[in-house]
Amino acid sequence: MKTFIIGDVHGCDDQLNGILRKLRPDPETDTIIMLGDLFDRGPYSWEVFQTVQELADMFGDRFILLRGNHEDYLMRKDMSFMDNLVWIRVGKRDTVKSFSSHGGKMEDAIPWLTEHTTLFYKTDRFQCVHAGVKIEPVEANDNYTLMHDHSIVTRNIYQGFLTITGHIALEKPYWFAGDGKHAEELSYGRRRPLPEHGVICIDTGCGKEGKLTAMVVEDENYTLFSSL
Repeated sequence: MKTFIIGDVHGCDDQLNGILRKLRPDPETDTIIMLGDLFDRGPYSWEVFQTVQELADMFGDRFILLRGNHEDYLMRKDMSFMDNLVWIRVGKRDTVKSFSSHGGKMEDAIPWLTEHTTLFYKTDRFQCVHAGVKIEPVEANDNYTLMHDHSIVTRNIYQGFLTITGHIALEKPYWFAGDGKHAEELSYGRRRPLPEHGVICIDTGCGKEGKLTAMVVEDENYTLFSSL
């Protein structure tokens, strides 16, 4: 039994399907956790939405989709003028175009996302959030921290329960020790023991000319894979 954690997809259905073909998770035994930010930037947000719905149908309760800041932009009813400008800058128009090319609207995804997304996911060994966590337990953090905060990576000051995140696009995946200075670049294809604490960020710029990264956890070990 394995757990497959998939980073920010951002409208790149080809990379998502490529990494699924490479890793071949088993719907009968494995769990898939997606870290959010399915849409925007890349050209195929509608196709990503179809793929993700198929995964949810196949894996059932073993499919977990976190709500990222881009899902939050789409689902919020109180979007301010400034927030909408930010959303446009980070790829909203690409999603509008993708859905409209199939005769739909991106808002069509809201009911399904409302039912199928969660703000965090926790096991006895690690937890997953889209963006950040500042205090323990994870459920004590506010929604902004979980979906939008950058400090878990940029300030490197979280030393708590091992947390897997996306949100901050890096050239390569990194482990952050949480002491304000130590960060380790993580290589692909190498089986390693899970750290006891800190943060592993696996957003590697999919939709920004980067690649999609997935983390496969088995027992007390993990291995990273890329879509390229």
